[in-house]
Amino acid sequence: RFQKDGKSFHMVKEGGHSDRRILHAKDATGKEIERALSEKASNHELITLMPNTLAVDLIQTVHGQPEKGISGMWCLNLENNRMITVEADAIILATGGAGQLWGRTTNPSVATGDGMAMAKRAGAKCRDMAFIQFHPTALALEGDRPFLITEALRGEGAVLLCDEGLRKYRNEGSNPDEFSFTLAHSSKGSLATRDIVARACDQEMKESGCQHVWLVTEHLDFEELKEAFPNISNRLQRNGLRLGPDPIPVAPAAHYMVGGISVDLEGKALSKSGNTIPGLYAIGEVACTGMHGGNRLASNSLLEAVVFAQRASSSIIAEQRNCPRNSPDWRAEGLGDLVEHLPLVNDLEMLRSTMIDEVGLVRRNSRLNRAARRIELLEKEVDLIWRNSIPTRELVELRNMVDVASLVTEDARQRNMNVGLHFNADLE
Repeated sequence: RFQKDGKSFHMVKEGGHSDRRILHAKDATGKEIERALSEKASNHELITLMPNTLAVDLIQTVHGQPEKGISGMWCLNLENNRMITVEADAIILATGGAGQLWGRTTNPSVATGDGMAMAKRAGAKCRDMAFIQFHPTALALEGDRPFLITEALRGEGAVLLCDEGLRKYRNEGSNPDEFSFTLAHSSKGSLATRDIVARACDQEMKESGCQHVWLVTEHLDFEELKEAFPNISNRLQRNGLRLGPDPIPVAPAAHYMVGGISVDLEGKALSKSGNTIPGLYAIGEVACTGMHGGNRLASNSLLEAVVFAQRASSSIIAEQRNCPRNSPDWRAEGLGDLVEHLPLVNDLEMLRSTMIDEVGLVRRNSRLNRAARRIELLEKEVDLIWRNSIPTRELVELRNMVDVASLVTEDARQRNMNVGLHFNADLE
């Protein structure tokens, strides 16, 4: 139920856009799309949903030979913590990204890189993993989970200011645009592409020692803002802030993975040798289609999801692949229950602090090398627990996050030029 302007759709403008081009449902577009899809899936006679079930690993038709294809997956039933085998002629991975690697993220708690890690272990190629998009304007309140302040708000005229810029605007001017620190980085100011704006915010925060910058909306119509952005307005009110009169504290947060499982134009996953893996597809953020280049424009993720969902489903229907139903069950003989979760908690904290400090918005060779050493140690520690324990959700997700962290760090280390979302200060 996208927003209408009369009989036509109402469009919004976001960072890097030259025109209004984005469909929306006020400021809760993702929620509205999820509602429509969930209702359709829940009422479809040919669709079976499996809630409280976590995919753990893909099952190869012939172990160790990805080109022979995928015939199913092992899943963890979270209600009884037992592994189940799900056989399939085709599997589409649509598991999203891995924002939880950075702790400060706009992503939900389930964004732990599961699809990429499973595909990697099954022989798939992952590419462009260094390209991590940080959204420049996540609500920055101490003790509160980052909340995305949509880019559409800047499209309607909101401006980013530092402490000094805010003071000068209120004392000297009527137009906050001319006082924005972002102008030193791009003539588009607050509406430059996300990589430029996020790095501008990061630099300003580091130089000033502040934990955030300000998103200013007081020069805009208060009632129009409340009507157009009710979700943001309500969230701010919960924290004693008013959209319009009050400057909003914001800071960059991990948002989107441009890289992912390498796929062809039908969404078929590719092996490390470049061949397709029969029966395995990837769409959305978990996939790397090349559509985003090295720096995704706002809302193009939805375009990619629609295009490749259509192409993948058409390919599956056309090929009519039939797999034999003889997939092995998960073997748990000799594995014990994971009694102590504290080591997992400590390992997760170490992983997140490493990714935030060493593999964040601005990188350096020394930091990337330090991250690689730490992640290698974590890989060994987590693998030791994995080989001796019956899986739990916490263990499955930590294992996946360590795998993806290794891919991101290694890709960043191999790059010899700054492009897109990868910025290494030593290459300037």
